Amino acid sequence: MITPNEVKECLEAITQLDSGEIERKHALIENAVCFVEGLIPEFEEKDRQRVVMLAAARANYYFALLNSSENGISSFKAGDVAFTKAGSGMVESARAFYESALSESTDLISRNGFIFRTV
Repeated sequence: MITPNEVKECLEAITQLDSGEIERKHALIENAVCFVEGLIPEFEEKDRQRVVMLAAARANYYFALLNSSENGISSFKAGDVAFTKAGSGMVESARAFYESALSESTDLISRNGFIFRTV
């Protein structure tokens, strides 16, 4: 079993989110942990980091979907300096990262069952 705290530590390492923001999204992290535990109920200790990374990738994807529900654009302006970031790219990036982590874990999933992804 992996823990939400392991996933939080991984998220801090792979995202630009601070620990407070990650903590506020604890429910999404727990959901990602439960989802991954459903796919991979048992694993060897040597595979722990891959399972944690898969749960973190899933949680990161949830975060991106949640953040994209805003208007899709974040902007900041201070004097002559302006910064704009489109939200849709975040979702696509998070989805690609999650799908990559999922494909790297197929050997663990196939040992314990199968996953039906797309037709």
